[in-house]
Amino acid sequence: MNTINLKSQANGEINLKENTIEFNDKSSRMNKTLFKIFPFLFLIFGIYQLYSGIIAGREIQIILRILSGVLLLIIPVMFYHSNFIRTNKKIIELNEIKDVKMKKIFGEILIDFKLKDNSTRRVYNVKNMTDWNLVKTYLLEKNINCSN
Repeated sequence: MNTINLKSQANGEINLKENTIEFNDKSSRMNKTLFKIFPFLFLIFGIYQLYSGIIAGREIQIILRILSGVLLLIIPVMFYHSNFIRTNKKIIELNEIKDVKMKKIFGEILIDFKLKDNSTRRVYNVKNMTDWNLVKTYLLEKNINCSN
């Protein structure tokens, strides 16, 4: 069994056991609700921009507001639709995992566990690339697809 500690503000860890992976992180619960709220905010502001563009008096305001409204409506579709289904499981069996991806967003390392039921379990606050390499070698030994 290997244990990977997350960053100090996360106060969590990942336990790599024989047939399971256990997560002890508080960031997943916090970010799950925000992840579901943001698309609806973009949707509301996009509809507002379209409406204000339709009732605008000047031609340039009509064009700019409708364009910004369409862009605000496209943002949730592009960024959130592909992995909107998130899970908050604490224990994942290895036979449930379809593939694993590492992402670097704004200097932070995230690990996405894509499960066979098309849900995603994301782990935030991974310390550094050596921790990711430890998870990657563990999963490759278990014949699970990993990509960067």
